[in-house]
Parts: sequence; C-alpha cells; structure tokens
Amino acid sequence: MQPEELKLFVEKFILGTHTEEEHRQFIEWLKTAPVEDVTTILEAYHMNMEESASPVGEADLNLISHIETALDQYELGKEHRYEKVKKIFPRFFSRVAAAVLVLVSGTTIYFALKTTRPDTPVETYSQPLTNEVVPGGNKAILTLSDGSTIILDDTKNGQVAQQGGTQITKLAKGQLVYNKADSQPAKIAFNSLTTPRGGQFRLRLPDGSEAWLNAASSIKYPTAFTGNERKVEISGEVYFEIAHEESKPFKVNVNGIEIKVLGTHFNINAYSDEVSVKTTLLEGSIRLAKGGSVITLTPGQQAQIEKGDHIKVVERVDVSQVVAWKDGYFSFNRADIQTVMRQIARWYDVEVSYEKNIPERQFGGKIDRSSNISEVLKILEESKVHFRMDGKKIIVSP
Repeated sequence: MQPEELKLFVEKFILGTHTEEEHRQFIEWLKTAPVEDVTTILEAYHMNMEESASPVGEADLNLISHIETALDQYELGKEHRYEKVKKIFPRFFSRVAAAVLVLVSGTTIYFALKTTRPDTPVETYSQPLTNEVVPGGNKAILTLSDGSTIILDDTKNGQVAQQGGTQITKLAKGQLVYNKADSQPAKIAFNSLTTPRGGQFRLRLPDGSEAWLNAASSIKYPTAFTGNERKVEISGEVYFEIAHEESKPFKVNVNGIEIKVLGTHFNINAYSDEVSVKTTLLEGSIRLAKGGSVITLTPGQQAQIEKGDHIKVVERVDVSQVVAWKDGYFSFNRADIQTVMRQIARWYDVEVSYEKNIPERQFGGKIDRSSNISEVLKILEESKVHFRMDGKKIIVSP
C-alpha cells in the first residue's frame, strides 16, 4: 500500500467504512513494513482518533494488535511495545469488555480485550454451532465430617451448617466462611469443598486464610486448626493467601508434595491431565519437599514437578498470567491448542476431541471467562483451526 492509501485506510477504519479487501491489504503490508512506517501509522491512528467527533471513535484492539505484531518483527520487546501502546491509547486499557483475536505472523495468535460496538456484525463459523454452552460459575459441593453433602450453588446465603464449635456460612459471590461459634475448645472435624467442571468457589479457612478453587478442584481441611501446624490437602488448582502465624506453619499436601509456608500468596496447579504440578509464588516464601528433594521459592519463581522427585525451578514467571483464572480471565503465553482447550474443557464442562493434522499454533493474550463458548471459539477460529459441536463435545479440526 502507498502512503496515501494507508492514510485513507486509517481514516476509513476509524469510521468503519473500510472494506474487507482494504483490511487484508493493510495486514499484508504490516508483515513487511519498516518499523518507522509502522510507528508512523500508529501515531496517525492516534491523531485521527483524537480529532474524530464520531461516536465510533474508540481505539480498536484488532488494529493495535496487528501493529504490535509488526513491531515484534523488529524485536522491540514485549514490555517496550505495550508501554508504547499504553502511552498512545491510555483510555484503551481502562475500557475493556469482550474479546477479539488477531493472527500474528507465523504460528502465533495474539488476542486481547476490546469494547464491542452494538452494530458490529457477528461472524459465523465455518461449521455453525447448533447449541450454546454458557461459562462456568460459583458452584461447589461441601462435604461434612459425617459424609453428608450440601450443594452450595443451590443453597441460600447464610449459615449452612455447624461443625463442632465452628459455624459455616455462605456469603454472596461464591464464598464459604468458617468462624468459631463459641469459646469452648473446638472439636476437630474434617470437611472438604469440591468444585465440579464448570465451577469455582472461594473459601475462608478457620484461621482466616483464603483459598480460591478453580474448576474441577478440591480441598480437604479441618474445621479448626489445633496443634503446632495447619494442614490441608488439595487437588486441581487452588490459589492461596495464607494468614501469617509464625508459631503454626501452614502446609499443603498435593500429589505427594508438601508445601510449607508461614504467610504468603501462591498458586498450585495440580490437574491430573497436565504435564507437571506447578507451584507459583507471588509473595513471601515457601518450601517444597518431594521425596528427597527440597527447594525454597522466592516471589516470581515457579516450581515444576513431573514424574519422580526432581523439582525444576523457573525464574521470572508472569504471575498475573498464572492467577488470571482467579481474576476472571483465560490468559495464555505461547500456549498450544491442547493447553488452551484443556482450560476451556474444565471451565465449560465440555469434552474435546481432535481430528488428524491439526496445525501447530501458539496462542497468547486474554479472554474473559464470562464469555459464552461460541464467543471463545469464534476468537480461536482466527488461527485457522476450526471447531464444531456435538452436544457438549467440541471437535477440533484443521
């Protein structure tokens, strides 16, 4: 595209009057454009946005993401790139709602958040969905010490049970709280909280520690912590914020691994269908022991344990991506389609199968977990991977 054509395209793009062919030509131009020209286009878009009096004058993440990708070719670095875009479009990052995906050069897909205009046409699938699957929500089953169960998503807010001297209360927004009900010595009983596929829940333990359970996860714990330690067992994925109590360390047991803390924030991903158990530290310090191996993590580190007792430590992990699920997002960084679909399967409670010759793709970015599954699959289809649904089964095809 020539300079005048580029200028005209930017103006038409802002007004929403550009054609599909013009958009395709622009994306092709971005793939080989000199970095100076790409930066000029970004700044021209900003100036046109500022001058436009049109109600549709909202920064478009689709365009910005393509431009970011072009800048990537010159190895400007992710941090530098996003800081530049944030400076040019400060309002852009505070007004986010739905999701949009763009194809990045080669095999990587980047997607981000975008405000969707009411009149934006909805694209259809190559194989249209015949049914819709809504996202997961606050769902969990509480199992009491006598084996009885309470389905919390069907239970009204307020006191749901009492175990020994501990009162169990369900709060709004999917939270279960344990509080000591009287001054008598607590009678120890064990409860467990389990989330199904398509469920999540938040738990405040008797010591005030907080635990967020992702889909298909569980935690077993006492109704009161006595003695010289606090101990729980988990499966699936759980994020912890531990109340500090120096004389009584907190211990998490998962898959034969013991994690010991005093007061800290950390995430454990221990799904059986994942390659490794991953423990990521956000704040404080924790010690992991597996067999004869013992290591201590510092903030920003992640311990990965596969088969055997060997513990691999990964430095400078993006902790915001690790705990994005707790904050309501899917977040990926160069994830393959299988990794992406495992998370989708757990959250939407669907089965996933693959046909032969699925192209290799990598994905990066965020998708709001409150999106219906059709919206998520529509985003992923931009990668030239296709989907069709049979009941609650997703078939992935080339």
